[in-house]
Amino acid sequence: MVTCNAQRRAVLGALVLFLSACGTGNQQRVQIGKQGHLAPIRITKISHQQGSQELLLQSMSLIGMPYRYGGSTRDNGFDCSGMVQYVYQQALQVNLPRTARDIAAVSTPIRMRDLQVGDLVFFNTSGQAYSHMGLYIGNGKFIHAPSSNGVIRTARLDQPYFSQRFTGARTLFAR
Repeated sequence: MVTCNAQRRAVLGALVLFLSACGTGNQQRVQIGKQGHLAPIRITKISHQQGSQELLLQSMSLIGMPYRYGGSTRDNGFDCSGMVQYVYQQALQVNLPRTARDIAAVSTPIRMRDLQVGDLVFFNTSGQAYSHMGLYIGNGKFIHAPSSNGVIRTARLDQPYFSQRFTGARTLFAR
């Protein structure tokens, strides 16, 4: 009989092989450390200022794209984490984990007042601290793929819906 830990290691090993097979050698990959924990991602190959411009351009090109649960491509639509994963891969060749929870796990917490374009914002929309996320685009706004109204769009952090559900700001850039 196979134990849960053995099954988890097998799944994680397959995930590592899958992620290793994707992309080119100069991309930052999702690293899985000891006991299956995701290793932190720190972007150092490009400055935050330069990277944020690429992220902003890439994310703004997605406005109006359809929402799709589990989606992570232009052809099929995006959910919130799929959109962030896609934007970081296209703009900076950084591979992120697939879920908002796992992206939070590999990123570094920052204070809300320290948010910069390209940083991540997280919300509790379904009883979990990291059940929704978006990409900060400056001036108190973020871009996200909400399931309501079905398209990628911008929103303000100070909107009551989001301010009441805000669970944190995080970054992938080395500071």
